Amino acid sequence: MRRRLRLVISGSCAVIAVAACLLYGEHTREEAERARAEALERYGGEVVTLVVATRTIEAGEIVDASNVAERDWVSDLAPVDAVTGLDSVLGSEVSEPVSAGTPLTALNFRDSEDAVEVPQGRVALSVPMGDDQGIASSLEAGATLAAYEVSDTGVRLLAEDLQVLASPQEAGGPLSSGSVTVAVDPVDVAALLAASVRGSLRLVLPGDGALDLAQATPIAPTEVPVESTEGAEGL
Repeated sequence: MRRRLRLVISGSCAVIAVAACLLYGEHTREEAERARAEALERYGGEVVTLVVATRTIEAGEIVDASNVAERDWVSDLAPVDAVTGLDSVLGSEVSEPVSAGTPLTALNFRDSEDAVEVPQGRVALSVPMGDDQGIASSLEAGATLAAYEVSDTGVRLLAEDLQVLASPQEAGGPLSSGSVTVAVDPVDVAALLAASVRGSLRLVLPGDGALDLAQATPIAPTEVPVESTEGAEGL
């Protein structure tokens, strides 16, 4: 009887854990959708329809109606070479992983000889760049960036170990336009996408040991007033 009771309790805990994970995933998707809707309302203007992953698509998987959908997107914030027609990619094999909520781009369908190597446990994310982010001309694949979100209340660190896989410079274009492709921890994708859609995402190229020093110093906050960041060099 006790063994049966333990099995029942274990099964109940497993069900609760699965339900909690599903609820968290749904909450994350709702946050990204809310941020995208707010950006659409704030920016107005031209809106394009992009093909967006509804779940994480691993390399080697085939694109079909179960893993992608068409979504409205602010044209100025759309990644370079974003897929705009669902029919054009249905049945195609993905060569680079794409995280849930991320627009599909030509990067996800590159031939193996042209494909970038994504570190294990990461996904490739293309972040549209603009003049306000001021990416340095020396940015190359292999560099490590930190991502911040700038808002009216302050600056918040989103991720500190974004590895650059490809930059507009390597494609022969200016770094003030196009997009930079970075390797991202899947848990950081939703926050980075939301900040990118809101236009509040900023990328910086920290010096050696700069982030370690900030973490080791008790008085160095991860959130600071906006006015205190004046004069800081960002990318």
